[in-house]
Amino acid sequence: MNKLNLTLLFLISIVFLSCNENNNSPESIVIANFETEILLGENQAIVALTNLSQNATTYKWSSSDGVIENTTDDNTSIYFKENGTYQITLEASNGTSSNTKTIDITIDNITNNGYIPYRYLENDGIFMYYETDNIEVYKSLIPDEFNMPSRMIVFAFFNDFYKLDFGATPYKENAISILVEYQGEEFFHCVYMPVTDEHSMRAGIIGLGLPKTIGNINFFRNTPLYDGYAKNQLGGTMNMSINTENYNINNDVKQEMINLQLLKSLQIRNGKIIVIGNTGGNENSVIQTANQYPNLITLKFGKPSITTNTDAISFNHPLDLKPSRIIGGFYLKNTIPFGLTGNAF
Repeated sequence: MNKLNLTLLFLISIVFLSCNENNNSPESIVIANFETEILLGENQAIVALTNLSQNATTYKWSSSDGVIENTTDDNTSIYFKENGTYQITLEASNGTSSNTKTIDITIDNITNNGYIPYRYLENDGIFMYYETDNIEVYKSLIPDEFNMPSRMIVFAFFNDFYKLDFGATPYKENAISILVEYQGEEFFHCVYMPVTDEHSMRAGIIGLGLPKTIGNINFFRNTPLYDGYAKNQLGGTMNMSINTENYNINNDVKQEMINLQLLKSLQIRNGKIIVIGNTGGNENSVIQTANQYPNLITLKFGKPSITTNTDAISFNHPLDLKPSRIIGGFYLKNTIPFGLTGNAF
């Protein structure tokens, strides 16, 4: 009987020690870790937080200031309204072990752009680049201040600004920009932009020198297919679509679009050339920014197609610029607030 008791005691000890060792195994120890990326938005800074923690299942984010988008997501963002130095803390846990990590960040580039009439809080749309061989129409659309570029490139898009601040009316727009040359550099210049809201039309014309008119515009999201349709006051139409189903983009095409997105845009306002920019001052392309902030920007590459009709128009029109080679296109949803600026060249 004593031998039996000793044996049981020995086995219990082994089980206890084994459990104790498992509880302290490296696999169960949580290591909290994360990295930050700062993106300047309209009158604010947006800090994207990328979680790099190990062995954790739940998370809690906190900050000495700022507004956290979601305090328990794996990855999230914090919005700061003023320059300063702030602490951001992540507490990671798996139920048996927990760990915290704190990082200090300094923000010193927030500027106050009070003259912006309103901000775009969220928007989505479809965008494409293509070459055209209609040199007659292309030349006729270039203002005297600019010259022919090295190649004839068209940037066309549909954009649905469905969430704005300051009580501004949501609206849709359709646009065509063409590549031009000015002082030895190449830029995009917008030559066509119907919109669905008169306030946006007036603000775009007066504030930014954009060729805005009123049009009938629709945008349809039938994932994986995204379609835009627009009809202007002259009866000209554009149909454009991006099909993202099972689409893999060629790296050379992606880089070509990145290079085009890095070009600035010029307009003519009151006889003076201005540079169109956004209040964030971000120098990256949209594609690069979407890769940096996947929780704020959704970008899906797809097969683009576009058709236009100008039967009702008797003169050279931007809708006459039909594609000779389609470069590429994508669907984009953006939740980073921004405004537009027009500064002297």
